[in-house]
Amino acid sequence: MLRQRGSPTLHYLDRYCGIPAIAVLASLRRKRKLPPTIESIGLLRLGGIGDTVLVSAAVADLRRAFPRVPLTFFSGPTNLEFVQMMDGLDRVVEVSVRNIAGGIRAIRSVPVDVMIDFGPWPRLEALYTLLSRASFTIGFQTPGQYRHYGYDLTVHHSPTVHELENFRQLVRPLGVKTVSLPSLRRPRIGTLLDSPYVVFHLWPGGRRKELKQWPSERWVKLIEEFVARGMKVALTGAHSDSGCNDAIIGCLQPCARRFVRNVAGVSLPETAAMLAHSCLVVSVNTGVMHMAAALNVRLVALHGPTSSLRWGPIGERAITVNSPLEGCGYLDLGSEYPTRPPACMECISYEAVRDACCSSIGMEVESGQVM
Repeated sequence: MLRQRGSPTLHYLDRYCGIPAIAVLASLRRKRKLPPTIESIGLLRLGGIGDTVLVSAAVADLRRAFPRVPLTFFSGPTNLEFVQMMDGLDRVVEVSVRNIAGGIRAIRSVPVDVMIDFGPWPRLEALYTLLSRASFTIGFQTPGQYRHYGYDLTVHHSPTVHELENFRQLVRPLGVKTVSLPSLRRPRIGTLLDSPYVVFHLWPGGRRKELKQWPSERWVKLIEEFVARGMKVALTGAHSDSGCNDAIIGCLQPCARRFVRNVAGVSLPETAAMLAHSCLVVSVNTGVMHMAAALNVRLVALHGPTSSLRWGPIGERAITVNSPLEGCGYLDLGSEYPTRPPACMECISYEAVRDACCSSIGMEVESGQVM
């Protein structure tokens, strides 16, 4: 989990050090009962931007069910800014994922009656939950992950439902009615571009990220399509994606380049503002996709190795484009890549994405006019 969610080295350390540690510590304690009166609740998620955005729905449901109970979110450094964009929290505590001793001190700094661990596979999160000062703990029993031994109450993590539904299962034992959709607070800052403009997010992160990328030449064609319709284009991404965005811009027709802005590496509030004020966001499956849906902007999301039924954006204005190739949508926790992965993203046609964009913002495909 730590910085690179799909890092094989971190997976190895998390598994082969974490599982024995949890098993030993769990054997030294008895399972406890849910307190009759809940006066404080903790939520734990140390990373995973998209997952963190989905947790915002559970935060809203908990706040509705426990309007006067303090809610504390224990966050890792990589998702801290996203947590701070959520409504309904009373406190946010940053927990280290590299300094384990420091992480334990942070997790024990705020005692809670109930701690809910939203991690489906990281043993580090389960270990921190076990070592917290919570009176009662809830977490996932995920097949094959061997991380559930220390929880007072376990919830089955299903690979056949959307991750939002899994998260909802964690809070239902507290009598919470789960009806909320993911949402983030809209930033109160200006944007880097004048309207109208669209946002394209081309670059996924994590292990085997190249398998989630849509072919660059199709992005070039889509950018030129929108520029021809009189719209500006913003290309988002991490700071490390800036050079890739520049390469895409360099492939455009010279007359189109001045209408395209590379904003990779800007701050999270600036990225959120770009998304919130755009006419449309087009994104591969990544945290920015979930962020756009939570901000309730028009969104077209491209899915290849990930299935939209399992990891798609949750929003009233989101459209998903799934790969038509058989065998795609195979990722569950994010690292189950086959030996010979199918060419999922290559089989998403330019026409399918263009038509989804036109449908989303009401453009005529043939006339080239914005309605």
